[in-house]
Amino acid sequence: MSLMGKIFTLLIFFMSICFLVISVMVGASHRNWKQIATDMQNDAKAAATRLTDAKNSNDEKEKLLQSERVSRALQLSQLESQLNRANDDLDLKEEQYLKSTEISQARLAELEQVTNRIKQQDQEILALKSNNTKLVDDIATQFSLVRNLTNTTYEQQNKIDLLEEKEGDIRADLAKSQRVLKANGLTPNQLTAHIVPKLDGVVTTVGSNGLFAVGLGSDDGLRVDHVMDIYRNDRFVGKGTVVTAKDNLSVLRVQADFMKDSVREGDHVTSKF
Repeated sequence: MSLMGKIFTLLIFFMSICFLVISVMVGASHRNWKQIATDMQNDAKAAATRLTDAKNSNDEKEKLLQSERVSRALQLSQLESQLNRANDDLDLKEEQYLKSTEISQARLAELEQVTNRIKQQDQEILALKSNNTKLVDDIATQFSLVRNLTNTTYEQQNKIDLLEEKEGDIRADLAKSQRVLKANGLTPNQLTAHIVPKLDGVVTTVGSNGLFAVGLGSDDGLRVDHVMDIYRNDRFVGKGTVVTAKDNLSVLRVQADFMKDSVREGDHVTSKF
């Protein structure tokens, strides 16, 4: 073989080695990128799973938070009702205490007067024993007192008679009023039935045709045709009219002219505004 043939043979050998190394490097780089892409896809799937779990957990926490808010609102309403009743009881007790104090003071004054009278009578008895000449004057004085008491008794009796006469007139007026109410088919409660008591409640169920239920009823003072305001997180939603009122549950129908949004479970209803 000639020299040029050997040179070309060596060149071809070296070039084959170079191409072999390049192909190995290219193949290795291709395998590395594919593995990296696969790892990144797995990481993306894991991140998406974690994101979904986090969203689900956040939704559950939001529901628990809403339930806790409703529960706190109900507890606060109950505590306010208990506080109002306690204040009413306290006012009643204070009034009874003042009346008892006045009665006690009046009886104490009467007792002091009786005591003074007894002392006076003792002095009069001693005076009678020491001086018989004053007996006629004392008898006359006692007679005058008896006469005054008799006159006072007559006056009191006349006042009692007048009071009894006024009581009869009042009873007659009351009977007349009842006859008028009965003739018009009314009862005393009907005259105030349109007044909505100050109440707070929560929407428990939402139905069709604009109907929804709240946890308030006739035991709380709700009646048919009463109107309640609907709020969601201090935002006005609309108004609803009571169409059915049971003991502790009422069904309301939305007033379309006032609705800003659709009613949802957990919305706040009130008549305090």
